[in-house]
Amino acid sequence: MTVKSVFLIYILLIVLPSYLLGAYKIEGRVNLGDEWQPKVYLALIDELSDYYRASSELIVNTGYVEADGSFIIEGNELPDEARFYRLYMMKEQNTEFDACIYLGEEDHNFVHLILDNSSSVSIWADSSFYAPFGNFILRGSKENHLMRELSRLVYPSFRFYQIKFPTELRLSERKLFDDLRMFSDTCSSTLAALAAIVNTDMEAHSVAYANFYNKFAERLEKEMPESRYTQNYMRRLRFYTGYEKQNSEWQLGILLLQSILIIALVGYIIKLRKQLSSSNSKESLKAPQKIDLAMILTAKESEILNLISQGRSNKEIASELFIELSTVKTHINKIYNKLGVSQRKQAIERFKQGL
Repeated sequence: MTVKSVFLIYILLIVLPSYLLGAYKIEGRVNLGDEWQPKVYLALIDELSDYYRASSELIVNTGYVEADGSFIIEGNELPDEARFYRLYMMKEQNTEFDACIYLGEEDHNFVHLILDNSSSVSIWADSSFYAPFGNFILRGSKENHLMRELSRLVYPSFRFYQIKFPTELRLSERKLFDDLRMFSDTCSSTLAALAAIVNTDMEAHSVAYANFYNKFAERLEKEMPESRYTQNYMRRLRFYTGYEKQNSEWQLGILLLQSILIIALVGYIIKLRKQLSSSNSKESLKAPQKIDLAMILTAKESEILNLISQGRSNKEIASELFIELSTVKTHINKIYNKLGVSQRKQAIERFKQGL
């Protein structure tokens, strides 16, 4: 065996295992001011609800920042499936357990990325900016370039609170929604398109733009059927719009069955009215009356009332339905008003009467 052959075998033994196992690398430069810790954290966004949540349990790797702001994070522990990740820094007063995501121009401290175990990305902050990731330049995959374009739409929107006039605020919010909707509709990456939709207010727009959200659900089920994000999205969509997937081959049969059921229901109502008109009025007054919850409550309120009857707390309901705790409380107050009750126990009794 020649020396050249031995050398080639040696190189293969070193390089090939790393290639087979996969390895990712994120490098670049940030603006390291005195108030920032010299560390960069890489966090996995396991659930869509974690998109803007900083938590120690989400951190998968850490890189140290040199005095000139340069850093490198690398490894091979990421899933092979492309997922959302957040690269962020923390201020000196914070720890891994109370980290914050800052959205101000001077404090912007994070970047959202799409990574797998073989990704290579470089991020270079503009040194003329004070924020750690101020006006950053990104080099990497096409998906991450799309994420950078998305950030140019989203991040300025967080300055809404500076707008003094409600009408201007409303118009700015509407423009952002239209921009995100256009980005999602024209985006070649399903994950980047999903990131755009995550930044929309689904609760506010789910009724007027139900077709938009439902159409994207079909795209997710077609292109990412096994993804955890698809499951998250579908659950949230069902809560806000009542969306249910239908097989096109069965749609005609379903429509026919619905028509038969409607005709049968109309016939039953006519028959019931005749029976009621001929019955004794006093006996009718004595007959127990059930509450028709479907006529009183919305679909969302009925779902929350059902969870309340199962003994779920407000926090558990918020977690299961992927909504804010304040949203759960608002729905519960509406339920109480509609049922004429003031306590959880009374609401459960009314729920049982409606079964």
